[in-house]
Formats: sequence, C-alpha cells, structure tokens
Amino acid sequence: MSVSLSSIETKVRALIEDNSQTGIDPFTYENSSVFTLSEDNVISVSTVYVNSSELDSNEWSYDSSYNKVTITSSLSIGDSIEIHYTYYPNYSSSIIQKYIQAALVHISANNYKTFVVQNSNVYPEPSEEETNLIALIAALIIKPDNKSYRLPDVSVVAPRDVPTNVKIAQTIAHFKQNSHGVFEILG
Repeated sequence: MSVSLSSIETKVRALIEDNSQTGIDPFTYENSSVFTLSEDNVISVSTVYVNSSELDSNEWSYDSSYNKVTITSSLSIGDSIEIHYTYYPNYSSSIIQKYIQAALVHISANNYKTFVVQNSNVYPEPSEEETNLIALIAALIIKPDNKSYRLPDVSVVAPRDVPTNVKIAQTIAHFKQNSHGVFEILG
C-alpha cells in the first residue's frame, strides 16, 4: 500500500485552514452558452439550473482547465443560469502537491529519509507519523508565519521571527529524536 499526494494534501489543507467551500454563480444567458466560474481552484460542479430547473448532467459539462461550464441544452436570451460548485479558497491541488514535494526535499536535505514521488504516490511508504511530518513541513513552507501547527500525534509551536528554513530544520531534528508529541518552541 502506498501513500498518495492527495492524502497528504488533505492534512496540509487542515493545517493551513484551506478547507473546501461551496459557491453559486448566477448568470443571464445572452449569446454564449459557456460560463466562466468566479472562483479559482474548483473541485467539482454539482448542479446547474436554468430558470430554477435543474439540468441533467448530460446537458452541461465542466472544463477544469479553463474553469468554464458549457450548457449543451437549448437556451433562450434572458434565461437565468445558476451554477453550484465546490472550491478551495486559496490553493489548487497541484500547488499544494508541489509544496508537498518541496517538503520531501527538505526532509531529505536534513538527513532524515529520502522519499520520491512516482505516479502521485510517495515511496518508500511513509508511516503515519512521517506522513504527518511531511504535511507539517509543507504547511511551514506555505504559511511560515503561523505560530503553531497541530496534528493528532505531533504539533509544532514556533515564534514568528524564526526563519522558515530554521523552523523546518529544527522540526525535522526534533522528529528524528521523538516522532510523537509536542515539539517545543523552536528558535
């Protein structure tokens, strides 16, 4: 069994508080049946309404590359369109996964262990504690000014004025000594 980047991403999102939200975009049909959603980082489009009637999923499509919904059923000028979707407010999955890969580099550079990513999975398979460490390091990279990060088996408390690379190095050093518990104030 392997650990996927998306499973670590879930932990990173919890640490940086970038949780999914729902969005609703209203449009009025004029001449184009292609509608651009107002939020970036859309996870999925759940429903599309035309004049308060829900369309079947085969009457519309979502293009995640362009963040656009195309309605394939017939529309009349002035029709009211409402698109419901779920999105992340700050970071796309691909960006978070790049931060996770950066965390893996830090972990290797600080002489803990070398992990590699193949087919969106991390090898060798990290333990639960190591997965939490990876998520913590990624969160430190993304939001270095946070004072603390907490997961079920480990947490980090650090003053804001400590440089990010020092926070990361000290977090890994503490983890090497004790992979459970609260890491004392770093700095």
